[in-house]
Amino acid sequence: MRRLRSILTHLRRNEDGALIVAIALMLTVLMGLLGVGVEVGSWYMARRSLQTAADAAAIAGALENARGNAAAIALAGAKEAARNGTENGDTVQVFTPPTGGAFAGRADAVEAIVTRRQPALFSAVLNAGPATISARAVALLSDNGRACVLALDGSKASAVLARGNPDVQMAGCMIASNSNAASAIDLSGNVSVNALSLWTAGGIAVSGNASLRLAQPATTHSWPLPDPYTNINVPPLPTCSSPKVTKVNKTQLLPKGIYCGGIDVSGNTHLKLEPGEYYLDQGDLTVHGNVTIDCPTCVNDGVTIVFTSTRSSSLIGGLRLSGNLDLTLQARGGAGVPFPGILVYQDRRAPAGTNLVNGNTTMKVTGALYFPAQELQWAGNNSTATAGCVQIVARTVTFIGNAALGNDTCAAIGAAPIVTTLARLGE
Repeated sequence: MRRLRSILTHLRRNEDGALIVAIALMLTVLMGLLGVGVEVGSWYMARRSLQTAADAAAIAGALENARGNAAAIALAGAKEAARNGTENGDTVQVFTPPTGGAFAGRADAVEAIVTRRQPALFSAVLNAGPATISARAVALLSDNGRACVLALDGSKASAVLARGNPDVQMAGCMIASNSNAASAIDLSGNVSVNALSLWTAGGIAVSGNASLRLAQPATTHSWPLPDPYTNINVPPLPTCSSPKVTKVNKTQLLPKGIYCGGIDVSGNTHLKLEPGEYYLDQGDLTVHGNVTIDCPTCVNDGVTIVFTSTRSSSLIGGLRLSGNLDLTLQARGGAGVPFPGILVYQDRRAPAGTNLVNGNTTMKVTGALYFPAQELQWAGNNSTATAGCVQIVARTVTFIGNAALGNDTCAAIGAAPIVTTLARLGE
């Protein structure tokens, strides 16, 4: 009997030792699994960090793409990736157009791929090598709205200025300035502005009792917008060596053609134009008095007034409107016209100067007013009625009088759109 008890006691002691060994083995496995879980979690966190970096790289590249800086796209992407989580040894690749995915081949899209080799830790006991973690993003340009007013000067303060008591209405479009000045768009006094938004390469200054109503937030310190008419030029004209002003002081039809010395309209006058181009060589279009100007035969056609000079560029004239003027004109559109969508075109060789719309002017005009080298000053008690397209593109723009501008029908007459874009993630 004693012998049996001794045998049972010995067996029990052997079981206790085996259990301790089993528990030790199980704890080792559990610790290993816990370690692998922690490591996989670190991979997940690294993947999230790389996705943030890829998103930032794609957007930065898309913004450079919007600026037209193709050579800077990859560099901008790499810099933003570094600011947003990449480490030494990570690989950043930026492609435009994207090499794959839903936006492959699209020139307005930028693809960023960020890759990291994560060394194996606990997973090394399973003979696992380094983990390759990657993230991909695609950003593309999105239409942010179109401008009715664009000031081209790149550095002038108050490049777009609204002061005094004007009421500026352009609910469907933007006011844009390419100036990088802190007050690139300057609103002061009792001005009231109602617009889709503001867009500038610089800043916006609002002072006094100025009222600003925007449908979407303004964009500041962005890139300058391209001149929409930079590829349109004055065709060769016969040299005008003896300029003489053409005076109009009675009701008459003035045929299209070249007017060497400009045109002066005064008195109680009804000036009728015909469809086509009016080239004012070395002279202004000056209007004063009680004047009506229109184009009775402009059905599905229109007029372009061109200021140029076949001699010195210093002689290029401009627009001088004052008095009690009733102006009803539309730009030419369609294929084959030399100035599509442009109602008034000033040669970009013009010297510094100011074009003036002043007095009690009622303007029912359709088309672009283009003064790339000079200021357009919109002053006086102007009443502007538009069917949907009035663009102002000038070196600088000043509103002292009322204005109502729009761009709803600009495409129909061939006017070039002034497009603002933002970058957004597509993938």
